This record gives sequence, C-alpha cells and structure tokens, in this order.
Amino acid sequence: MSAQPKLRSVTQIMATARNLPAEVQAPVKQLDPGTTEVVNALFKELQAIFPAWKQAWPDDEALKAAKRSWIKSFVAAGINTLEQIRFGIQKCRVLGTDFAPSSGKFIKLCQPTPEEMGIPPLARALAEALENFHPSRAGSRTWSHAAVRHAALQCEAQNLGSMEVERAEKVFARAYDITIRMLVAGEPLGDIATGIGHDSQKGLAQLADEYAAQRQVRLLEIQQIPTSAAACRAHLLAKLNIKRAGQPAGEGV
Repeated sequence: MSAQPKLRSVTQIMATARNLPAEVQAPVKQLDPGTTEVVNALFKELQAIFPAWKQAWPDDEALKAAKRSWIKSFVAAGINTLEQIRFGIQKCRVLGTDFAPSSGKFIKLCQPTPEEMGIPPLARALAEALENFHPSRAGSRTWSHAAVRHAALQCEAQNLGSMEVERAEKVFARAYDITIRMLVAGEPLGDIATGIGHDSQKGLAQLADEYAAQRQVRLLEIQQIPTSAAACRAHLLAKLNIKRAGQPAGEGV
C-alpha cells in the first residue's frame, strides 16, 4: 500500500497556488486541483491552530462536508483570493480559543477592518462623504484617503445626503466594504481614485464626464446586480423563479 502524499502547508503553496475560482457551479462534482489543494491546506492549518477542531469535524465525512460547505460560503461572500485566506489564518492565530471557527466567522476574519488597513473607520468616512456631498462643497471637495473618495463616489448617484441616517449608513457601508475588498485583493481602485486631494483641480466638464461614466457601474455593484450577460440572465431567472428542464428554479443560463 503506497503512502499518502503529504499535504503542503498554506505557507508552502501560497506562492504557487492560483486564486480560488470566482464562481463554483452547484452542485460541485469535481473541484479544480488548485482549489482542492488550497482548501486542504487551509483545513490542515486550522487543525494545527485549534486543538479542539474535532468538536466541529469529528470524522472524515464531516471534514469533507465542511470543506464543500466552506467553498460555497467563500463564493457567496466573495472570498476568492489567497490574500484574503492568508489574512483570515493570521487572525485565527490570535483568537485565543481551542475551537475552530464556523465558515461565517472565518469569512469575517478574512475581511480586515478599516482601522487594520490604516484607513478611516466607517463612521468617520461616512461623515466625510456627507460633508463633501453638501452643495456648498461643489467643486471644492477634499478627501482624507483614496478609499473614502472611492466609496463615496459609488454612492453619489443615490443622493446619499438626502437619505435617512440608517439607510445612508447601510448604502455607504456596502460601498466601503467593496472598496476594502478591492484593497485586500490588491486591485487598483481605478480612475475613480486618481487626483486625490482637491476636485477643484479638475474642470466641471471633466468631473461630470468622470462621474457619469462611473455611476452606472458603481450602482450595479452596490445593488449586487451582475454585469455580464450570462450572469444577468441567471440572476433574472432566479429572481423570477423560472427553471428550465432538468434544472432547479433559477439555475442555468
């Protein structure tokens, strides 16, 4: 009987493994080899960090089921890069508990707070956005950080300043979360983040063109509406509870 190959640690595979796929079709029949290796290494790391891990995964079947469930949770939450998983593992090491986290808790650990990233906390960022959206600041907006400006401009089309406080907080929090995830994944904030400082340095025509081009895309992101043709079709089918032959409602394109 041949010996089972030894799994590499997360640290060993981080430099070579690919990012988790952006989409996993359900039901999952066969995982991409790169994804399988990352997930196996992740659970190996969790077992090393949490000595009471068997409370959550008492046997091999429970462990396999958990891995499948975690992958689906990762996809739903947008956890699809090694950087996010690495951050979650680092946070696990300082939790101070013997028990392994649930997938939901681990996902939260994968998402750093604004303070941990060196950017203004949510409340301060929202206050800054509302101040800059006041009519008296038209053409003379100033921003403390690229992330605040990026998130604020995502919300501009929704007239953030005219909303009830709770609604404004929810909309801006969603936009700020999108921005933070982009930063964690190492994605550039794009044209929306250029020219940090005084918007008065740009002409009104240039500002109008920039904002108009960005509004539609950012509004779709905030409302979590897919932008590709196939994804939009699947999204619509799911919303209308329409199914095709041999498919559960809303699945397929």
